Amino acid sequence: MLNRTSIILTTISWLMFSSIAFAQTQIKDAQGAWLGTMSIPNGPTLRVGVEVFKRANNEWGANVASLDQMSRYMTSDIALQNNILTVQLREAPIKITGQLSADGKTIAAEFTQGDNHWALPLSKVTMLPQINRAQTPTAITTYNENEVRYVNSNDQTWLSGTLTTPKDNLRHPAVMLIAGSGPNQRDSYHNGHRPFKVLADYLTKQGFVVLRADKRGVYQSAGQFKEGDVHNFANDTQAAIQFLKTHDQVDANRIFLIGHSEGSFIAAMAATIEKVQGVISMAGPGMSTLDILLLQDQTEPAAKGATKAETDVLLKFSQPFYRTVLSTTDEHKRKLELQALYDNLTGSRAEIVNKWVAQQGTLNVNLAASNTFYLWLQQNPLDYWAKLAIPALLLNGDKDSQVPAQENIAGLANTLKNNKISYQQYILPGLNHMFQDAQSGANDEYASIEETINPKALDIIGQWLKQQAK
Repeated sequence: MLNRTSIILTTISWLMFSSIAFAQTQIKDAQGAWLGTMSIPNGPTLRVGVEVFKRANNEWGANVASLDQMSRYMTSDIALQNNILTVQLREAPIKITGQLSADGKTIAAEFTQGDNHWALPLSKVTMLPQINRAQTPTAITTYNENEVRYVNSNDQTWLSGTLTTPKDNLRHPAVMLIAGSGPNQRDSYHNGHRPFKVLADYLTKQGFVVLRADKRGVYQSAGQFKEGDVHNFANDTQAAIQFLKTHDQVDANRIFLIGHSEGSFIAAMAATIEKVQGVISMAGPGMSTLDILLLQDQTEPAAKGATKAETDVLLKFSQPFYRTVLSTTDEHKRKLELQALYDNLTGSRAEIVNKWVAQQGTLNVNLAASNTFYLWLQQNPLDYWAKLAIPALLLNGDKDSQVPAQENIAGLANTLKNNKISYQQYILPGLNHMFQDAQSGANDEYASIEETINPKALDIIGQWLKQQAK
């Protein structure tokens, strides 16, 4: 998704384990999954999960999940000092420390938030509980699924992913799936949905090799997500293409990219630096980042019920907000000036902005003040689409409130037409940004929809790929 919304857990701040002395602990002793339930007096009961594993660069890492809040992949670092294991989230003030029991099956845990302390007993489990959406594959029997790793030779970042292959020894056309903005795990997980797992399952059954990967700094991939930009992500995709070209079951002359939302932009960038045979844009931006954010800051509230008068007020706020980002080179000064825009709001303007967008998504001061966002806001995907000389498929849903279909399909199509590129375009009725059959198209609707990807979208993608791979 284009919205770079950070996951902030309001109910979890610090987790700390008791430190009873046992025999010398090693990080590998904690490898696997841990699950506990925490009851907050006069508050919710939350299931908290922890996974400990080796990342693609063979260093130890961890993942923390707040399962009842559907926050499933929160990348964490793990360390061992004085026999005490520490799991520290990278993007939030959340920490887990403590020792294993003598039998390695439990941890007596304590949850601490400010002056409050609650018990959080953790137990070793085979795997953390999953939300079973209707389309998510549960048993892989008709094709092979393997964990793989490969390196971005530009900066030596190791990436981790899942490769699905037909059950034979033949060479097949291959597809790389590229997720949208944000710290996305390989399945492009959101609200219990795993759209890239659904897409990989569908295409592998059609005879394609499919690679999907964790973004750098996410889950089992190495590196730091917050330090990455679109150029890093394009180079990571280049590394994935190079990996596919060397695989025994891949026809190196028939490799395709599918990018969702910002991933469409990344696909176009990668296709300019590593040869592929075609690109599919799923709800991809067809205008500059600045223009699409100005549009998005109106269409998302409108999908949730904002009036035209209210979205006009929002536009008059977001225009100077983004101008301030672009005109202020110092990160600290940028943050102060952006916060001042909020502080200076008064009357009905303040009420409207606070009601619909205050400190959310790309209008969040901390996010927008970052140098990564400053550079991102200067980008224009069309600069890269204009360089392509390969076939393309353009898809959008007509209820997409994040990347509105008409404007963005038109931008991409006109660029490809001017470059005399063969392309097909579809605006699918009733589908939202995630290609779900939707009512309003608002992003807060995603979780309530059981469908992960509409079958019509899957069929169009599969048919186009088979035609191009002949």
